[in-house]
Amino acid sequence: MYKKIVKLLNSNQIPLILFFSSLFIFISFAGTRMFFSDEGVIVTQFYNLVHGNLDLQVAKVQVERGIYITVNDHLYGKFSYSLLILSLPVYFLLGLIDSLYGAHLFLLQLWAISGGIIVYLSAKIWKNKNAAIAGLASYIILLVINLRYFEPIYFPKWGEIISIEFTNIFISSFLVLTVYFLFRDMFSNKIAIFASLFTIFATPISFYSITLKHHSLTVFLTLLAFYCFYKYTEKKDNKFIYYAYALAGLCIWTRIVEGVALMVSILLMDMLFFRRSIRHIAVISAIILVSLIPFFTFNQLILGSPFSIIEEHPLTDTPMRMQIEKNMITLNESPFKVQQTELLSKLGYIWNVDIRAGFFDIFSYMMILKLGNTFGILLISPFLIIAFAFIVDRIRSRIKLDNIDKLFGLYFIIYILLYKDHLLSIVRDTPMALEYRYLLVLYIILLYFALRINAVRELIENNLKKIVLLSIIFAIILASILIIIYPPPFMKIYYSLSFFTICMLLVITLIKLFVNKKKYLDRSMTFFMALSLAEAMILLLYYYWVITVTYIAPSDNHTILPVLENGLKWMFQIVF
Repeated sequence: MYKKIVKLLNSNQIPLILFFSSLFIFISFAGTRMFFSDEGVIVTQFYNLVHGNLDLQVAKVQVERGIYITVNDHLYGKFSYSLLILSLPVYFLLGLIDSLYGAHLFLLQLWAISGGIIVYLSAKIWKNKNAAIAGLASYIILLVINLRYFEPIYFPKWGEIISIEFTNIFISSFLVLTVYFLFRDMFSNKIAIFASLFTIFATPISFYSITLKHHSLTVFLTLLAFYCFYKYTEKKDNKFIYYAYALAGLCIWTRIVEGVALMVSILLMDMLFFRRSIRHIAVISAIILVSLIPFFTFNQLILGSPFSIIEEHPLTDTPMRMQIEKNMITLNESPFKVQQTELLSKLGYIWNVDIRAGFFDIFSYMMILKLGNTFGILLISPFLIIAFAFIVDRIRSRIKLDNIDKLFGLYFIIYILLYKDHLLSIVRDTPMALEYRYLLVLYIILLYFALRINAVRELIENNLKKIVLLSIIFAIILASILIIIYPPPFMKIYYSLSFFTICMLLVITLIKLFVNKKKYLDRSMTFFMALSLAEAMILLLYYYWVITVTYIAPSDNHTILPVLENGLKWMFQIVF
């Protein structure tokens, strides 16, 4: 058994390093907090599901207002049960472990093991003879440092939150692994590593991996379907496109708009660009119907009709009637609310801004404009501006689009059209958001088109180590500057720097398409690529810090890592 594990580790070193790195990073920031009031509804849904009820009979979290619906005098949460169903075995497993020696200690051990495996595999790549010793020593050091401050989290109170969050973390780690295999098969190993690191450090996917929302599951199912479709185009084996349809059906259950966009995109590609027989159409129809069984089942159980849609049901306007669980979680308003509001103002948050509702206005807000506190996709991940140079590259090179280009482009267009009204709601109703949690998959699609440009891809392959090193250096410099001038008007500084980076990246990329063999262009592009990644990392860390420190007091926030919890409490005391 031991030899098989060692053989598995040695034969898949890079993907395993990426998987355990994402697991290590996500658990590092995991905890009992709830970033959004909606998550209180999700926890209450899960608590009642654990006890055999779909309707909300007992309140696990004190949430007076939320996304509730009333059907035949029964109260329900409006969120999909897909993530909650996956979280059930995790909850019972952690509950069993907690009765033996503590669920919190188990997660801490898993975190330390992940760190040890990363060190072991990295040492093996560098051909270090003491790789096993280094990995074991790393595990022990990481564990001991945190055990010094260890205080077990009370599982009967926080078990539902920890279980859903850990399930999300595991899904997100597999999501990163899917990104690696997708980009490795389409491009190369170095590009796959870059894409995986980009997903972890330069997109909001990392942030949502440690929440209780089901956005990570949606992105995972979508990317896995894309990967299956790509494998079909390569191997012409029908089983892969059958898998893609099945995943799209499950995605509809998870989030209906994303799922419909995925299903329609695959159907159109399948029917328009491949010759299909009546038998094939019959088979995929059966697969789609089977994959939609969970969607139909929960619609039937909650709304009384398999074809009713929960998302279309109006929110309840009647008082909520629920018993209170004895270990109910109460979210008290922070006594430092005034100071928190002042801090947010100093950091550059702006409230009650005017909003234009035209289609192109929404699209521009979503992509590049700054609307109050809300950034577009390109401002969060400036590197992605390069994707728009793909159009110029295709026209200049007269290269036809391949099937994956068409699939991603089709999905992007259908998604925007289906989500037009909801995009406006995101802009209008979430003034505190720094990104759009419903658009996470678009980050990967834009990344794909950016890397489809040969000049960009070759530059990254030749300078990957330099880009990574420069990104780390720039991130340290930016963090130091912000600490020195604390509290800075962060939003304004970030917007200006990010917008400048976007302009420079786009201009340099376009010039490089026509003048490819100039070293100063390569150096400039490498510089701004690294700067764009550093900016994304800083925003992600800053967003995590701001929300953690200002949303609820640290007394209501227990992290998996005791060292991090002590650090957050210290920062809270210093700031307020």
